[in-house]
Formats: sequence, structure tokens, C-alpha cells
Amino acid sequence: MGNTHFHIIKAKRNEEFYESYNLDKSQFNEWAIVVLFYASMHYVDAVLYQDTSLPQEMRNPIDHKKRDIAIARCSKLDPIAPIYKNLRDRCREARYYKICFPNDYLGKFVTRLFKPTKDYLRKSLGLT
Repeated sequence: MGNTHFHIIKAKRNEEFYESYNLDKSQFNEWAIVVLFYASMHYVDAVLYQDTSLPQEMRNPIDHKKRDIAIARCSKLDPIAPIYKNLRDRCREARYYKICFPNDYLGKFVTRLFKPTKDYLRKSLGLT
């Protein structure tokens, strides 16, 4: 749970963790994907929290299933919903199935999935 400020701080902390451990150069690229997904998730939660057209339980989703339902109902998230789903799916793969991803995968993950999602969400939140 939390509010907009809480989720922004959590997202930034995940990004700082990623950077502080040089995960972009780490052999543990599956954990880099997990950390970046959770940064994205907190930015999504910050946007959901601000959407007063949603019922309270959707503004503060308690699990991924409820979050997915809220994302589908939040028109502000329409442009990044498919990308976020891809992020979530790669995170699930990283946690449960993949020992590691191919060496060049993390760069593509950051460029094609994480960065566009993060940039859009931060802009939606009025952050630079």
C-alpha cells in the first residue's frame, strides 16, 4: 500500500539499487530484470493512486492480478499497458524459470521495455 510519494520513492530506490550494484554489467541479469520491473510497478502504482476515477481498491492494488485489472481501467496507462505486461512477464520468467538471459538481452530490455515505460510514467506523474 502507499500513496503517490511512497511509490515514487520505492521506484527510485529500486533504480538506485540497480545502479549501485552495476546490474547492467552483472552476470546476474535475471535480478536486474526483477529490480527494473519493480521500479516500473511502483511508477504504475503511483499513477493508479492519482486516478480518482478508480475505486479505492484499484488505486491501491494489493497484488499483481488486481493491479492488472486496475491498469486495464486506467486510460492514462493505455499507452504503456502492453509494454508493462511484457515487463511483468519477463520478471516472472526471471524469478521462476530463467537462470539468466542471453548476454545482450538486458540492454534490449532496458531500451525497449523499461526506459519507455519509466519515461512515460514519470512524465505522467509530472516528474523530470
